Amino acid sequence: MMRLRRALHTVREATALAPTRPAYAAGIRAAIATVLPLVVAPMLPAANADVWMSLGGFNGALSDRGGPYRTRATTMGLITLSSAVAVALGTLAGGHVVIAVALTFVVALVACLFRTFGDAGASIGGATLSTFVIALAIPAATVTAALTSAGFAIVGGLWAMTIALLLWPLRPYRPGRVAVANAYRVFADYVNDVARGAARPASGADDDAAGPPGGSAAMRAALENVRHVLAQLRRGRSGTAGRGERLLVIGEAVDQIFGHVVALAETVATIPPDECDAAAQAAVADALAAMAATARAIADVVEAERDPQPAPVTWNGDALRARLGAMSAAGRPASDTATAHYVQAAAFLDRAAQYTRVAAVNAAALNDGRARPAPALVPDAAEEIEPVSPFALLRSVLTWDSVILRYALRVAVVTSAAVALTEGLGIKRGYWVTITIIVILQPYSGATTNRALQRVIGTVLGGLLTAALGALFHDPRAILVLAFVFAAACVALMPLSYAAYSVFLTPTFVLLAEAGAGDWHLARVRVLNTLLGGALALLGARVLWPSPEWSRLPSYLAAAARANRDYLRCVVALFEDRSEEAGRTIRAARRRVGLAAVNAEESFQRLLGEHPGETDELTAAMTFLIYTRRFSASTAALALARYAADAPPAASLEPFVATAERVLDDLVSSLEEDRQPLALPPFLGEEVAGPVLPPLFQARVERLRRQLRMLHDAVERWSARSAAGSAQRAATPARAADRVPA
Repeated sequence: MMRLRRALHTVREATALAPTRPAYAAGIRAAIATVLPLVVAPMLPAANADVWMSLGGFNGALSDRGGPYRTRATTMGLITLSSAVAVALGTLAGGHVVIAVALTFVVALVACLFRTFGDAGASIGGATLSTFVIALAIPAATVTAALTSAGFAIVGGLWAMTIALLLWPLRPYRPGRVAVANAYRVFADYVNDVARGAARPASGADDDAAGPPGGSAAMRAALENVRHVLAQLRRGRSGTAGRGERLLVIGEAVDQIFGHVVALAETVATIPPDECDAAAQAAVADALAAMAATARAIADVVEAERDPQPAPVTWNGDALRARLGAMSAAGRPASDTATAHYVQAAAFLDRAAQYTRVAAVNAAALNDGRARPAPALVPDAAEEIEPVSPFALLRSVLTWDSVILRYALRVAVVTSAAVALTEGLGIKRGYWVTITIIVILQPYSGATTNRALQRVIGTVLGGLLTAALGALFHDPRAILVLAFVFAAACVALMPLSYAAYSVFLTPTFVLLAEAGAGDWHLARVRVLNTLLGGALALLGARVLWPSPEWSRLPSYLAAAARANRDYLRCVVALFEDRSEEAGRTIRAARRRVGLAAVNAEESFQRLLGEHPGETDELTAAMTFLIYTRRFSASTAALALARYAADAPPAASLEPFVATAERVLDDLVSSLEEDRQPLALPPFLGEEVAGPVLPPLFQARVERLRRQLRMLHDAVERWSARSAAGSAQRAATPARAADRVPA
């Protein structure tokens, strides 16, 4: 029953639709780039010109995922050139089995290593490898014929670039606007979660129930996307005046506001539940709800291209301070601890409002070409990203424990074996087998299974659709219309679901590549070849250098603990420094914690996809992730509290910080060495630090202590389960690579 539930859950995940809209414009552009060469090709004397121009256009259109103009142009240009090289090599090697198999291994290995360079590299490598295996099925009789075919592939790619970059271009600052607006909308969702938590105080002082919402990971990802897009927009420009500068300021502002909200949530959550005041909590929740509404309004203004309505900032800490004054006037003031925390929360609201006004003023000025005085922030996002040598990146993954290298070898072995198998057995349209393998195989086992299901489900449904169309349409003009519709649909639906994309990809390929032959049974052949390719891909993922996520997750958890240690040390080292430079240094440390936490959470999500048992077996890792976020939130609150009038000297925090560093260092070593952590120090330094700290800071340190204990407990439980899992795997070595800690 458990396996059945797990299988149903996997199918639901594979067929789920992403919460986004279809990319209609991208679909239409892809259809034009793909189908128009079929109209022009009959006028050309060369054989297969339609196939190569259409494939070049389709590859170029698929690679255009939006983003900075320079990045899109570079990616599409490299795909055009690499696809042309793949066509030349593939057509020359076609018909020579030994050469074809050996060359497939080399091309697949190099193409997959391109994943080192991120999404653009993955697009280039995938398109190149797919084009190469198709070219193997269309051999050229001479070198001249091979180069001619490569030339037509270049023409198709250039046609796709012309449409996307010249005839139908995106506005130059549109990617930046979209990225910044998305960050503000994600921030609004995060603030609404915090507001709900503020309206429902924790039920116990030690349960940390009001920790930071899980949306903090999504917020960090959105902020990183803003930094990347804005940095790309700045490259190749002589300055950042006008819209570029304002976008940088608005993007930096949301990062600042996010940090203040994290600290605000932590401050309010630290108040003992029996000392919370319902009206004060409601004032905090109301201010946060208004903040979320303002963030959404700023997002709308940023994304609008004309007639923006200024986003009003009508909230701050005044309502909370007024409530504290009313309580004092009524003769029932809050406790000293609660008052200190509410006053600090009001200060955080004031500072967040100041940054929000900066963002609102700059957003309203985005569409104004005239210079307009506006408050500005130091735009950290404007800093140039230090270039890294491509060869240095490649060297970093050429180690045996590299996931990318193992993935590249796995794809190279399975695809070259598939080429040998299809050639040896004379399988019709054997390149559909190899393309299926290329698409399905992913660096991670769980992702491979999910992609296999999506590909098979989509191809089977697409094959049925193509078979039905074959019985109804035979006119070449009708086929071109259908090809246009299906090419547009498959690209437009890609953001929603890969399964939906695959449904329309099958009739598109059959119509474009094979309809001229008049063989509508090719849909059935494609379905069978897809099933064969899926089986080979899953077999390769299970047998060839499997990389189970349970063996990688501890290193990500250790990195998160190490980043938290460095963040805490940075805050205390700069505790008495109020300069802007110190603020930037602390924010950079907080950013590194956020990135490490996101990496750990993504690894955990992959582990869930691979884990065959109940998810409650992984509660130790879940606890560690939760308290990693909470520890960083408490550190952020401590960092901002250093502006308080009664802030203690940094030396008074040193005893706790020194002890916390030793504990975190031991947790890092425990996770990396797969051993039990040492026992916690008796008081985590509180016997020295406690008496000399003001109430606000004493509460901050005490909360950090509790969270440190929870992190220690989580590592203890994870190590125990890991040891049990190792013993079980040793008893069943044949399945060791597929198991996770019991």
